[in-house]
Amino acid sequence: MIKESELPTLSSLLAFEASVRNQSMTDAAHELGITQPLVSQRIRSLEEIIGGILIDRSIKPLAPTQAGLKYYHELKEPLEAIRHATMKVKSDVQEPRTKISISVYFGFAFHWLMPRLQRLQEAFPDYLFEVLPTNSLKEVLASKADILFHFSTSTGQYQFEKLLIPEEVYPVCSPDFAKKYQLKSGDILESLHNLPLLHKDKGDERWFDWQNWSEKLGIKPPNHPVTFCYHNYPLMIEAAVKGHGVCLAWEGLINAFIDEGELIPLGPRIKSINRGYQICSNYYSTFAVGNVINWLIDEVETPNV
Repeated sequence: MIKESELPTLSSLLAFEASVRNQSMTDAAHELGITQPLVSQRIRSLEEIIGGILIDRSIKPLAPTQAGLKYYHELKEPLEAIRHATMKVKSDVQEPRTKISISVYFGFAFHWLMPRLQRLQEAFPDYLFEVLPTNSLKEVLASKADILFHFSTSTGQYQFEKLLIPEEVYPVCSPDFAKKYQLKSGDILESLHNLPLLHKDKGDERWFDWQNWSEKLGIKPPNHPVTFCYHNYPLMIEAAVKGHGVCLAWEGLINAFIDEGELIPLGPRIKSINRGYQICSNYYSTFAVGNVINWLIDEVETPNV
């Protein structure tokens, strides 16, 4: 049995992990709020317990040895779990309810999550939900939220990942717009030349825009330059409902508008098997987060909205 004296201190593990991640003891010291010599001292004490060198100090930027790199990858998740648990318990001391944070893109938050929040809260009355909406991929990837909604294929970076809603993209417009341009529900567009098009983004690799959607389907692409982008999915959908043009819609987000007759679906459609809205978490194994994730999955598999 290993003795306590043979185990490294948490402070030495944090100094090592931060130094490797930042490729700098100076940056690690700044992050940890201590001095660089103290970081170096703590890593030395860790190496004494391990019985070997973990960081090659002869090169810049700083790099771990082969053993150090393996050790770093073994430590990342446990240390992050300790950080996360500590932050949560600090919050719980001040807030008796269990806090669940959810990172999500604006469009998914507004059109899928928000209509379910009241029932989610009713299902878990002792939980405090914090929704963190963003349009930034960088913010989503850096988020330490309990639950994240990605739009992608499987990322492979979370303990739990599940494809919630496969990608299915098709044009929609308002009934008044359809009447004006002699369109009806289910019509297949063969050309985009004479239609006013609404654009969310231009050239964003995360999702289809009119240019790559039409190219993939062999449809005549737009022949006029993009002069305005909404950069916000709910705003673009609102513009479509008001009859300002045709926009691309994602299955699962605009179904309520179609059911209520505010938008009509057109074609053709692009469907993906492995790409779409992923629900991800590093804390699925915890009782609270796991229960919420299972509830959200049930909302797709047995919808009642």
